[in-house]
Amino acid sequence: MRDVKLLETSGLLDRLNPDVGALGDLAYVGMVPLHPAGRGFTPRRKPREKPRPAEDIVYNTAFAAARIVVEHTIGRLRRYQALTHQDRHHRQAHAARVRAVAGLVNRQLDHRFGALICA
Repeated sequence: MRDVKLLETSGLLDRLNPDVGALGDLAYVGMVPLHPAGRGFTPRRKPREKPRPAEDIVYNTAFAAARIVVEHTIGRLRRYQALTHQDRHHRQAHAARVRAVAGLVNRQLDHRFGALICA
């Protein structure tokens, strides 16, 4: 099943605050109408058998700069073995483990970049 179809059936975007946007990669092209306020953003595809327009290059570069922050954060979460190892307890307390690891990652980021954010 396509990623955008899974997103649609999950109902995740319906639970989002309308002021919050959603970023996706090329697998989520078509999610804009699914967002309650139309704030879904994906990179722009290259037109078939045509050169990529210059404004698409600029847009995709800016999009990638914002998206890399998300990818790096996912990578930081996956470094914790509590999330990456096979779960032998049938997902008991999985949400609590994810929140604990996310808290640790947020603490690391605050420690590392806190002075930059406050300035």
